[in-house]
Amino acid sequence: MQEFQPLRQIPADSYSHKDVLVVFGEVFARGYVNGLIDEAKKIGMKVIFSTVGRREEDNRLRALTKEELEQKEQPLINIPLECGFDLEKSERGLTPCEQVKGLKLSEASQAELDFAQVAQSRQKGRASFRTRLAQYLTELSGEIPSGAKVLIAHTMAGGVPRAKIILPVMNRVFKGHGDRFASSLEFWNSPLGRLSELSFMDVTTNSFSDLIELSEPLRREVQDVSYVAFGYHGTEILIGANYQWQSYAPYLQGFAKLELEQIATRAAKAGVRASVYNAPEILTNSSSIFLGVEVALYPLLAAFRKEAPGHAFTRRLLDECQALLKSGHTVAEISALTDSYFSSDIIAKRWSNYSAWPQHNGPEQMELMRTTSDKIVEMHQSDKHLLTAGLSEIVFKACGKAMIREGMAPRHPVWWIGHDLVAKLSL
Repeated sequence: MQEFQPLRQIPADSYSHKDVLVVFGEVFARGYVNGLIDEAKKIGMKVIFSTVGRREEDNRLRALTKEELEQKEQPLINIPLECGFDLEKSERGLTPCEQVKGLKLSEASQAELDFAQVAQSRQKGRASFRTRLAQYLTELSGEIPSGAKVLIAHTMAGGVPRAKIILPVMNRVFKGHGDRFASSLEFWNSPLGRLSELSFMDVTTNSFSDLIELSEPLRREVQDVSYVAFGYHGTEILIGANYQWQSYAPYLQGFAKLELEQIATRAAKAGVRASVYNAPEILTNSSSIFLGVEVALYPLLAAFRKEAPGHAFTRRLLDECQALLKSGHTVAEISALTDSYFSSDIIAKRWSNYSAWPQHNGPEQMELMRTTSDKIVEMHQSDKHLLTAGLSEIVFKACGKAMIREGMAPRHPVWWIGHDLVAKLSL
């Protein structure tokens, strides 16, 4: 298990307008990577974008069309970087998704997969990705100005197999409570869980390893190249009067995130400047599948009150958040509720175990998380306008600032960004 290493202060030195940020992965909506992009643009860095490509009806992977490119920021290297193997055919002509085609939700626990065929698909997927990555890196080299420092941001994550049965099953695992509770451990040990784990590893993790390995010629050519990646491994939030580590559960992608940390650690030992940043929870389109993930976001308000109680930013933030709540409810009430949740016996004593991370779910834990989440949402005037939107933006902007400063010459290959640093970097 990686030693917990919270990032408390960031260096003063940073990149300049002469330098380059490479976004390795496609930008689809506002999320963590946007904080990094915003910070790079503020500095005046050249930002080079990427795409994962698109799939035709026959599942053929292709580059973006002229019309699609017009909707994207430029420059963009138009070589598809989609990673994974779920749509690759085995020697018998079946993709992993086709192996479970037509399976009903009630039959998910009895799903059967031929993992010899899965291994063949995986081998083909890895080989295809590495071929396209090598082509991408050749084009990238031509986009880098002479003398520029380069920061490559690995943004690939997820890897949910695109079989129709997977998302309904995961919805039960991540959102089920009461009579609809579904054990994440049972899913993880099932054939569908094993397939998901392999896919998470290739998309979230092995893509980072391949990037570092295959860009070795670029490091020789440019000489000043650093890599940053977005991790998740819980983080510190203010619970009562103290910052304490906590984590969302069940976060099944966490097993891949642990390996992401090991990749950065091995690279650093080999002299490569690579670092992973375990960021606080935010609520985005992609994270909304996780029931209650946003509960850990609300304590950020208490962090601002602790770090800068009289600052104009804090006063404005609290006022804006208060304006979103129904009459009779307060921001302080939300803080009291989250304190109660995170200090409860269920969460504090049983689901805040750093050495056991990532932890699987339990019926009482999921029920308490659902109840707490619902209570807070109910305090809002509208479930379409939640505090989480503004708080999420604050988090990913602070993460971007931290990663650009620390990532240039990382002092440690794995960092945790807590709510204390988020508050300080936002003022």
